[in-house]
Amino acid sequence: MKSKINKTKQKHVLLKSYSKFQQIEQAIKAIKTTDNSNLQISIIGKFDEDHLDDANPLIALEEDMEKKCKALFKNAIDFGILSNPDIGTIFITGFLVSLFLQEIELKKIGTMLTGPYGILRGLGIDKKPAFTYLKALHQGEYLVIFRGFENDLKQLEETIN
Repeated sequence: MKSKINKTKQKHVLLKSYSKFQQIEQAIKAIKTTDNSNLQISIIGKFDEDHLDDANPLIALEEDMEKKCKALFKNAIDFGILSNPDIGTIFITGFLVSLFLQEIELKKIGTMLTGPYGILRGLGIDKKPAFTYLKALHQGEYLVIFRGFENDLKQLEETIN
């Protein structure tokens, strides 16, 4: 009996940071004009809690951000909010929500001190870029993680640049 080796295409990730949410909206609008149906997208952002006096404005910010994120995609997407001791209150949308909200010993991975770093490393992002992007997130930038096949990501990079 002969065995047969099947090669499967491996998915890769592309990570970008944006200082303004409008830049993400423009990038996703540009992506919609291409034929990139196999692409998965997640957005991670931090809520600025330094200027808030009570919980009501934060709740309004969270609801507003959820609406903005869901409006970017034609299909329903997941949305999650959690508090990380190092970064602060963050939101996650897209394919990474379930990973950030996955519990280990009754604690969500995203709420653990090194949880976001571990998730980025698990996606195949090297140490230095993972630290750099998490620092950008901590400073208030948005992270967008694109997951797809290598050729699709190369085409995507040309489109959004």
